[in-house]
Amino acid sequence: MYFVLLFVGMIIPAESNERPSELINEYSVELLTAEDGFVSSEIYSIIQDNQGLLWFGTGENGLMRYDGRKVTLFEFDSSSPKGLSHNDAGNLMLDRNGRIWIGTWGGGVNLYQPKTGNFQHFINEPLRSDSIASNRIQSLFHDQEGSIWLGSYDQGLSRYLGNNSFERIKKTDDGEPSLSHNRIWDIEDNDGDSLWLATSFGLNLYDKNKQSFTHFFPDPSNPTPTGANEIRSILKTSKDKLYVGTQKGPFSFNKENGLFTPLKTLDDEFLGQVNSMIEDQEGYVWFVSSKGLFRQSNSDDHIEKFILEHNHGLRIIFEDSSRTIWVTSETHGIYKIVPNRKFKSINSAELMAPNAITADANGDLLIISASSKLYKWHVSSHQLETLSGPIFSKENGYEGNRFIERPIIFLDGNDSLWIAQDDGLAQFNLKSKQIDFFKYPKSDPNHREFRELRALNIDQYGNLWIGTYKNGIYRYDPLVKTFSHLDDSLGLSHPEVMEIFKDSQQNIWVGTGNGLNLWDDINQRFISFKSDNKADRLLGKIIQDVHQSRDGKIWVATQKGLNLYLPETKSFKHFGRKNGLPTSLIRGIEDDKLGNLWLTTNKGISKLNPLSGEVTNFDSYDGLLGLNYYSNALVRAGNETIFTSSQRGVEYFNTSNIETNNSVFNVILSGFNKMGQPVKLEKPYSYVTDIQLSYLDYFFSFEFSALDFISPRKNQYAYKLEGYDDNWIYIGNQNIVSFTNLDGGSYKFLVKATNSNGEWGKQLLSINLTVSPPPWQTWWAYSLYMLVTAVIIFAFILFRTRLQQTEIVRQKQFVLTLEEQVAEKTASLNTQARDLLDANKQLEVLTYQDGLTGLYNRRYFDKNLSIELDRHYRHKQPLSLILSDIDHFKLFNDFYGHQPGDKCLKRVAQCLCTSAGRITDANCRYGGEEFAIILPNTTIEQSTLVAERLCLAIENLKIPHEKSVTSAFVTLTLGVVTIPPGQKASVDSIVLSADKALYLGKSNGRNRVTRAD
Repeated sequence: MYFVLLFVGMIIPAESNERPSELINEYSVELLTAEDGFVSSEIYSIIQDNQGLLWFGTGENGLMRYDGRKVTLFEFDSSSPKGLSHNDAGNLMLDRNGRIWIGTWGGGVNLYQPKTGNFQHFINEPLRSDSIASNRIQSLFHDQEGSIWLGSYDQGLSRYLGNNSFERIKKTDDGEPSLSHNRIWDIEDNDGDSLWLATSFGLNLYDKNKQSFTHFFPDPSNPTPTGANEIRSILKTSKDKLYVGTQKGPFSFNKENGLFTPLKTLDDEFLGQVNSMIEDQEGYVWFVSSKGLFRQSNSDDHIEKFILEHNHGLRIIFEDSSRTIWVTSETHGIYKIVPNRKFKSINSAELMAPNAITADANGDLLIISASSKLYKWHVSSHQLETLSGPIFSKENGYEGNRFIERPIIFLDGNDSLWIAQDDGLAQFNLKSKQIDFFKYPKSDPNHREFRELRALNIDQYGNLWIGTYKNGIYRYDPLVKTFSHLDDSLGLSHPEVMEIFKDSQQNIWVGTGNGLNLWDDINQRFISFKSDNKADRLLGKIIQDVHQSRDGKIWVATQKGLNLYLPETKSFKHFGRKNGLPTSLIRGIEDDKLGNLWLTTNKGISKLNPLSGEVTNFDSYDGLLGLNYYSNALVRAGNETIFTSSQRGVEYFNTSNIETNNSVFNVILSGFNKMGQPVKLEKPYSYVTDIQLSYLDYFFSFEFSALDFISPRKNQYAYKLEGYDDNWIYIGNQNIVSFTNLDGGSYKFLVKATNSNGEWGKQLLSINLTVSPPPWQTWWAYSLYMLVTAVIIFAFILFRTRLQQTEIVRQKQFVLTLEEQVAEKTASLNTQARDLLDANKQLEVLTYQDGLTGLYNRRYFDKNLSIELDRHYRHKQPLSLILSDIDHFKLFNDFYGHQPGDKCLKRVAQCLCTSAGRITDANCRYGGEEFAIILPNTTIEQSTLVAERLCLAIENLKIPHEKSVTSAFVTLTLGVVTIPPGQKASVDSIVLSADKALYLGKSNGRNRVTRAD
C-alpha cells in the first residue's frame, strides 16, 4: 500500500561551542588502594631504584616496595639490628651509587644497601659533635660533587663526611650570614660550588667554598616564617629554570635579579599551598597543591588543572622511568597516571547519550544527540559545532520523551543527511540547514507500527530503506512519495532489523535478530543466512554490524563472534575467542589503511590483523572510559581517526598514532618458597642469582614480576628450566612456578615477560639452581659401591675354585646315576611337549587380542567377518556391521597427552563391551581411534538401537575434551550397515558401506549415528 508524504521545512542557524579541555584525554588514570596491597596512603616521597622497583616512604608504616604485583613492607623491628630504625620513614633519596637514604621522623637517617638488604643507622648522639644534627630529617640530597646533604626539622643542615661523621651547619645569631631558618624543606644544586636551600623562612643560596649564605624572600614585607616565605620545595628544570613551592603557591625565581613571580592558572587563580613539584621527561612541570594537581605547558607558562576523582589531600608526585606519573592522596590512595592515552573522548555536556554518528565528505564527524540536536566535530581542530537545535521537538510536531530512544543518522551524498528517532524521520540539508520532515500517513490502519526506527540506507535507485525494531523494513520512494513494507512474506528472516548496509556492488544487506539477509533485486526477495550447527554457516543469530573493508570483503558482527563472508561458497569464516578476541560479542567493525580490523565489543576494543591472525586487545588500562559500546557505532573519519558511540558519549582514537609501550624493564625474583613456606635468602630476592637446594627440598616455587607498571595485569610470562625443559613454557599472567622432585644436578631457571602491549622484553630473569643429590648418589657413595663390588668378585672367584675341586668328585657319582636321569629327562620332555602345545594355543588367542583395550584386533576382525559373511549367506540371517570413530581424538592426544589418550581408548572399549555384549557379537579395535562391531543375526532396527545407545553412552562417560568443537566431552561417530538375509556380500563391500556411513556422519557434525542403507 502506498501513501502520500507530508513535507515541513525550516532553517536553523549553526553556532560554535568553546573548545573543551583536552588534558584528561592525554592520560589514563588508575587509583591504587589498600586492596592492591598499599597499607598506607600517608606517603611523603617516592623513588625508583636501579632495578626499577618503586619505594614509598610513609608517615606511620615504614617503607613500601612495589613490584607491580605485590607490596613488600619494611617496618621497624626491635629484634633486627640491621632493619629500619623508625616507622615514620617518609623521606627517601636514591644516590648515584644506587643506595637508598631514608630520613625518618625520630630515628635519624637510614642507609639501605639494596644488594644486601641491610639498613645502616645514623642517629644524633648528644655527646658527639660530629654526629647527625637531628633525628628528624626533612630532606636529603646528593649534590653533583658527590656530597650527601641532610636537612633537618629544626637543627639546620648536615653534610655526611663518611664513617658516621657529619659536618653541622645551623642558623646563628652572631651577625655572620647563616641559614635564615633551621628547618630545611628541600635542597637543590645551583652549580658545583653552591646549593639552593628551601627553608621555613625564605630561599637560601649556600656557597660551599665560602660557607656563606644569601637569602631571598618571595614576600619581603613579611618578617615571619609564614605564607609565601615558607618554602617547601625547589625544582630546577632541564632549562635551568628555578621554581619554589610555598604556602601561597608556586613561584618562578629569576636568579639574575632575585625576583619571584607567582604562578596562576589562565583563570587567574592561585594554586594553593604547594606540596610537591616535578618536571617530567617531556618537559611539563607538575604541581601538587592543596587545590589539586596542575600541569604547566612545556612550550609556554600556561597552567591547567588535571581533574582527578578526588582533588583534595594530594601530597607527592613522582615520574618513573616509563613516564608513568604517581600522585599520592592522603585519604584515597595512589593515582597512577599513564601518558599517551590512546583513546580519547569528546568532552561536552551537550552530547547527551545515546548518540548516533557518521562521517561527512570532509572527514569530520556528524553527531545527533538523544535530544535530536545535530553537531559537527571538526577532526583537525577538535572543535564542536552545533548545526541545529532539537529536530524532533514539540515545535516541529513531535511529542513524548525521546531521550531513551537511540537516534539514527545516515549521510546520503555530500549534503543530504537523514535522521531518525523513534517514529520521527527527517532530512537535513548541510548547506542550507533546511529540514524536511517525513511522517507516515495516519490513514494506514497500521501506522503505529512505523516506530522504533533502527537503521537507514539508500539503494541504487534512490529509495530510502528504513529498518524498525519490531516490524521489518519500510521502503520510501521519493519519486512517487510512497512507502512500501518488506516483511517475512518477502523472505525477511526476522522483523527485528538491526542494520541495513549497501556494499560497493550496490547490494543491500539487512541484519536482523535472527540472521543476515541479502536482497535479491531480480526476484524481489531476500536470501537469508541463518545460524545453525554447521561449521561454515553464520556464527550467531543477532546481527550487530555489517561492514565492507577496503579490500571488498564483507564482515558481519554478531553476538557469537566475527564472520567473514565467502561469496564463492556462500559460507562464512569465523573469528572468536579461539583467535584471541576477549569475548564473542562483537558490536561494531571498521578497518584502517593497513588492513587491520577494529572491533568494539562488550569488553573493550580489539585490533585484528586478518592476514596474520594477530589480535591486540585494549581495555580500561589503555585509557578506555568503559568497556561496552553500541552496535553499529564505529565510524572512520578524517586523519585515520575512528569514532565510536556508547552510553558514555562519543570516544575516538587515531589508528596511526596508537603508541606502544617500548620501555625497557627488568624481570626480578619477588619470592621463593620451599615446602610451601617462604624462605629468606642471603640476599634480597631481586638480587639473587644462585640458589642451593637439598635433596630434601623436593617441592619449591619461584615468584617473579616484570617491573613494567603501566598495566601489570597485561604482562605475560614464560619460563624455562634449562636442564629439565627443552622449550619455553607460556603461563599467561601467572607469576608463580612450582617444581617437585627434581633430580640432583645443576639447572638454570629463566623467565621472560611481555610489556602491557604483549611485546616480549629482552631482559631475562636468570637464576642458577643447584640441587644436591641424596647421600647414596654422591661420588664417594659410588666409590664405596665399587670397592664392595671388587671384594665380592674376589670372594666369588675363591669360592668358585673350591667348588670346582669338589665338582670333580661329584662328577663320578653323576655318571653312575646318568641312566636314571636320562629316563627322567625323557619323561620331562614329554611333559614339556604337552606344555608347548598348550602355550601355542594360548599364543594363538593372544594374536587375536588388542594389547591396549583387550578387544579383538584387526586380524581377528578380518578373519571373523569373512566367517560371519559365509554363515549369513548359508543360514539366511541378517548381518550388521558398525564402524565408529572417536571425534577429534588427535586434538585430544595433542592437548592432554598420550597417556590420557590411552585411558580414553580403554574407557571407550569398556563401554563398547557393555553396549554390545552378546556372546555372538565381536567388538574389535579396527585401528587407532576406530572400532568395529560385528553383529550376527541383527536387523536394521536392532543395529540402529545398539549404535544409538552406544553413541549416547560414550558422551555420558563425560570424558573432558576442551579442544573438541563438537562437545565439551569425548563423543563417537558411528556408521552402520545391515546385509539382508540371503544377500551375498564381500568383506570389502560391507566395510566400504559402513565407512561411507561413518564419513557422512562426520560431515554432518559428528556425535551421531548414520546408516549406509
